[in-house]
Amino acid sequence: MPPVSPASRSGALITWLVVFVLLWVVGTVCAVYYYVDGNKAREDLDNVTKQYSEILPKSEINGDDINAIKNKRNEEGYNGSMSVVDVLKKERDDLATKIDGGASPDASFKTATDTLATAAVQAKKADVASLPTTLTAAVNTLTQALTARKTEIDSLNTQLKRAQDAATQAAKQMQANQATLTKALADARTETQQASATLQSDRTAKDEQMKKMIADSEAAQKQAQDQLAQAQSSMSELTSKNGDLQHRLDQALEKLGAKRSNTADAVVRQADGSIVRAPGNGSVYINLGVGDQISPGLTFQVYDRAEGVPSIGDPSNDDNLPKGKGSIEVVRVGAGSSECRIIHQEPGVPIHEGDLIANLVYDKNTKYHFYVSGDFDTDQNGVPTPQEGDVIKRLVTQWGGKVVDKIDADTDFVVLGQEPQLVSLSKDDANDPIKQAEAQNAQVKYDTYQDLKKQAVEYHIPILNQNRFLYFVGYYDAAKR
Repeated sequence: MPPVSPASRSGALITWLVVFVLLWVVGTVCAVYYYVDGNKAREDLDNVTKQYSEILPKSEINGDDINAIKNKRNEEGYNGSMSVVDVLKKERDDLATKIDGGASPDASFKTATDTLATAAVQAKKADVASLPTTLTAAVNTLTQALTARKTEIDSLNTQLKRAQDAATQAAKQMQANQATLTKALADARTETQQASATLQSDRTAKDEQMKKMIADSEAAQKQAQDQLAQAQSSMSELTSKNGDLQHRLDQALEKLGAKRSNTADAVVRQADGSIVRAPGNGSVYINLGVGDQISPGLTFQVYDRAEGVPSIGDPSNDDNLPKGKGSIEVVRVGAGSSECRIIHQEPGVPIHEGDLIANLVYDKNTKYHFYVSGDFDTDQNGVPTPQEGDVIKRLVTQWGGKVVDKIDADTDFVVLGQEPQLVSLSKDDANDPIKQAEAQNAQVKYDTYQDLKKQAVEYHIPILNQNRFLYFVGYYDAAKR
């Protein structure tokens, strides 16, 4: 390589230096330019970012809501080239169109708000439940109400249709009934005219019959008057005969009564036996034995031999009861006498030999007939009952008597229970059905009792109350046991 001169090297160095300076200047100019241009680009980017941030935050650009809006571009009525804002604007315009035709979206939304507020006010005035504040809920509520009203209107229309059909049917039936009634009236007029003609004809015939009936009636009346006169004459004759028969009947009853046992009759006061021995050990012996129709358990009342058996007395009270000296009961029957134990003995009144004994039922030769009725208190507990009358009847049959079921001429004695008492009702009790029934029952018992007494008196039959009967048979003190 040829040698390089120093001047050549200096020129080359200067050239490179000039080139370097030029390159540096160009680079500096380019750097300044790009720096200025970059700042401007950044300012533009910041402005754009700020503008978009006011519309949509950067964090929501790729959110679910934006993606859902982007996806709507694939639905019918949209296209894939539409921006998100275009999609939203289309949805806004469609909603405005549905609200009031879409003349102005802002006006449509205001119309929807005003309409909802007006509907709420009208619902409140109509006393209807308050509408929801949201448009969808309010529309649903109104739709439900409209559906209910539609159903109600359909039901009313159905009822109206049925009512109209029923009215039409009723009108047809009424017309048919009216035609039937018109025909019936025409037939009735015809029948009335025929009946009137028949009546006139019958009236003439009846007048003739009436004249004949009057004549016959006058003849029958005269005949009846003649028969009445004859009947009155016969009645007078029968009345006279009846009086005569009644007089004879009274005489017969008096004769019959004279033969009946009564309060003064010797049959009642006749003793059945006497005391033959009184050993004084609580027992006595009587002059009745085998063959005299007595048996153990038969009781007698003991009376003083000087005073005899008392009369029956007044059956309406317990004054002067035939108590005697006491009562005895047969315990052992012997050949000619029987042993008896003393059931009761009056204080200070000893039983002696020769004292009389009597039992109204017992008679060794006769069977007496007894009629027993009423409420009795044989156990003397203060409560009379009809059932205790069975004790009286048992004593009668046990000692040889006979209980009859009615009072007649064959009845020898009538034994009546306590006289029934009438019940007086107060004003309050008069309205009580139970008290009324008790009063009626008491009246029936009282009337029956009085009727039985009347029958006994008419037949001259002796009447005994409970205590007189028990004393006359010697069972008064035994009944207490």
